[in-house]
Amino acid sequence: MKNMKWALALACILPTFGYAQQNYTLQGTVGKLDKPAKAYLRLNYDGKERIDSVDIKNGKFEFKGSIPSPMEAHLRIIHDNAPFDPAKPPKQDILPFLIESATIKFVAADSIKHAKISGSPLNAENEQINARLKPIYDQYEVLNNEYKSKSLADQQDPKYIKTLEDRANAIQQQTIDAKLDYVAKNPKSYMALMAFNSTLPPEFDALKAEKIFATLDPSLQNSILGKDLAKRIALIKKTSEGVEAQEFTQPDVDGKPVKLSDYRGKYVLIDFWASWCAPCRRENPNLVKSYAKYQKQGFEILGVSMDKAADKAKWLKAIQDDGLTWKQVGDLKGWENEAGVMYDVKAIPMNFLVDPNGKIIAKYLRGEELDKKLAEIFAK
Repeated sequence: MKNMKWALALACILPTFGYAQQNYTLQGTVGKLDKPAKAYLRLNYDGKERIDSVDIKNGKFEFKGSIPSPMEAHLRIIHDNAPFDPAKPPKQDILPFLIESATIKFVAADSIKHAKISGSPLNAENEQINARLKPIYDQYEVLNNEYKSKSLADQQDPKYIKTLEDRANAIQQQTIDAKLDYVAKNPKSYMALMAFNSTLPPEFDALKAEKIFATLDPSLQNSILGKDLAKRIALIKKTSEGVEAQEFTQPDVDGKPVKLSDYRGKYVLIDFWASWCAPCRRENPNLVKSYAKYQKQGFEILGVSMDKAADKAKWLKAIQDDGLTWKQVGDLKGWENEAGVMYDVKAIPMNFLVDPNGKIIAKYLRGEELDKKLAEIFAK
């Protein structure tokens, strides 16, 4: 997947575009592989996974078909028909690529994951952008190597971890700036639409995103990806500062229903988290500190779990271990938590600060930012 990370960093599967059906031909050469080796093509669109397969003969294979639009696809090679051994699982030989209306050729000496792609303008463009962004991504490796070189005590030092997070955030901003520059210079390229989509984290500024989206060519805006992105922007606008927080009801740890509106008249932080989320667990001491400081002044927290039902015991243990004394709720549907879907929670920790009138006044308050915001509120 790393060959496509510039455009797909925040999107696992590229949604399809609303164009006319497009015919493709995929021609592969993988060394001297022969039967029983097989090639598999996987596509995913319209909510369905589609898998096709062909035998590899004299190192060659071919797929032909049609797609509604360009999209991400995966080629996988099974080198033999040996029975699956869980103790010695076979190495994954998979190549992600962009499929389009073209005759696309793949040439590899032994593994499809190392194949050279030709005949595809989209994949060529993708490689060019990868090359431009590589110096930025390489900075992450520098951070990783630095971390590995540190002693265990340094690796666990909160101050050092904070410096790593700050530098990683700076690299992320460089990446976003580079992608947005590409978007501005290529408003008719669907790769620009992909790049723009990948710059939008859970807490993005919907109004700013709406303005950038408006600069893209109408054909991109009206594509399926464009329409999906427009819907997402509209959804984020519903959780922007100044709008009324959407009502929801979730069961607490004892199964009793709790409504967000139960907190009217108080400032309440809706905190989306999970027991398995390390950044959430690191953030919990900050929440405990702020809660102890401002709870008597009218501040509450409503914890919303993104755990699954199978992890309920871990959720309850995390509540106890982290000393979370405020109300905790969750329908235990994992990422499908109904409140999480309503608030478009794609990553955690994520939070929304709601005022006594039920309006969102801030979101994504982490570290000292929450304490600063509460100090500002209760100093009035």
